[in-house]
Amino acid sequence: MPQRVIESIRVRPRLDAKPWGGRRLEAWGVALPAGEQIGEALLTAPDSIVASGASQGITLGELTRRDPAAWVGAAGLAVTGGRPIFPLLAKLIDSQSDLSIQVHPDDRAAAAANLGTGKTEAYHVLAADPGSVIFLGLRLDANVDDFATACRRADGSAAHFLRRVSAQPGMTVLIPAGTPHALGAGVTLYEIQQPSNVTFRLDDWGRVDAAGASRPLHHDAGLAVVDPRSRPEPISPIAIGANHAERELLVATRYFALERIAAAGIALVPTAASPQALTCIRGRWTAATGASETDFSRGETIILPAGAGAALTASADGTVLRGWVPDLERDVAAPARAAGASDEQIRALGGTLLDA
Repeated sequence: MPQRVIESIRVRPRLDAKPWGGRRLEAWGVALPAGEQIGEALLTAPDSIVASGASQGITLGELTRRDPAAWVGAAGLAVTGGRPIFPLLAKLIDSQSDLSIQVHPDDRAAAAANLGTGKTEAYHVLAADPGSVIFLGLRLDANVDDFATACRRADGSAAHFLRRVSAQPGMTVLIPAGTPHALGAGVTLYEIQQPSNVTFRLDDWGRVDAAGASRPLHHDAGLAVVDPRSRPEPISPIAIGANHAERELLVATRYFALERIAAAGIALVPTAASPQALTCIRGRWTAATGASETDFSRGETIILPAGAGAALTASADGTVLRGWVPDLERDVAAPARAAGASDEQIRALGGTLLDA
């Protein structure tokens, strides 16, 4: 039997117009359709299109179904409940106005409602207008019943019960399932999350479309999964630089990890038991994997199959965000300890979700 050729792929994202979207993703390398207010570029959605290599033209979902060993991997199957779906959903988001106040179910609640996986996510802020905020969890003095009543009024007053955290470029925050939250206006960010599209809207600020219709709200389902104790704080990254590259662990959970890699030359990406999504946010890069090379530039994402590493070469100073399903001891704890991080600093990367 001939040996399988290990090949990375470039993907073309799905673009979603949103009432809160805008045009700022163009500045981050995403080609936008004329006249549309785009809120999200879904980089690794099932209907993202493979744009390079032998599988060019098919969807990422179809590629995953054809070869789950390569495009889900053993680590991916462990967090998708054995489902042959791509295990990471990465996005670029542009919030020109406030997103809805929302909450997501965890794995248990999602399974009970036959909704697939839960949805824990993390934000990495790329740019933020002065004064912009992220609403993260209930205030310490908030009454849960009063919050629920405000949500049912659906006029934006639920925001008074939420903490406001200043959005700063370079900041990373983990949003566990069950956390009531909303991304405020004026922020451009990278998001990595479990592969779920389940969002329970609790309050949409009274927003209506041109026909006077509001978007659906999900009070019963959403309020049932709110965790009033979840109050995320920005994460302090852990520097693990090596091979002349600046590297930082930004967030790590059993579902996903995110690393920032900055280099002016070569950076080595180790192998993983899941696919790895590499998104360029600065510069131009070439990824050499096995006998293949794939070029990508700002706003573009390539995916390495499970079991593959890569040598990344930047044509000038460049930055890549690397997302994958980690082996928490090997990929996170060991390199962090070797770099001098304490166990407390390592735990802060993912809180209880860092547990294997």
